[in-house]
Amino acid sequence: MAITRADKITETLYVQQTYSDFTNDLTVHPISQQLVILKNADAVKQSLRNLILTNLGEKPFNPLFGSNINKSLFELFDPFFVEDVKRYVTLAVQQYEPRVNLISVDVSQDRTETAVMINVVFSLINTTQPLSISIYVKRVR
Repeated sequence: MAITRADKITETLYVQQTYSDFTNDLTVHPISQQLVILKNADAVKQSLRNLILTNLGEKPFNPLFGSNINKSLFELFDPFFVEDVKRYVTLAVQQYEPRVNLISVDVSQDRTETAVMINVVFSLINTTQPLSISIYVKRVR
């Protein structure tokens, strides 16, 4: 028979999970000469930007990674285009970014109809604070 004593129970401290990543351009800190590290929200925002701007088939050994937005830029700009871009971004984020609770994806067209502004509103897992990232994607002729 096991005996449980209340003074032997210890409290466990909640340790907040930290996400970290290097910058895309591998920037070196001028004083410490170490690579600059992005943490938490900044690291996840960079990851989302990379995910959205990656075309299908660009990532070696994972041809389904990405959202294929660049391919869509050469389609006609109509309401169907906007819905397709929303669907591509939503599917990519839900499938490849487990650190994010997706709240909304808004797509707006530029007046010249050569660019798209994608605004993604999300929150990190286990937080309620909404964050957003805006990505401007332009068609190059």
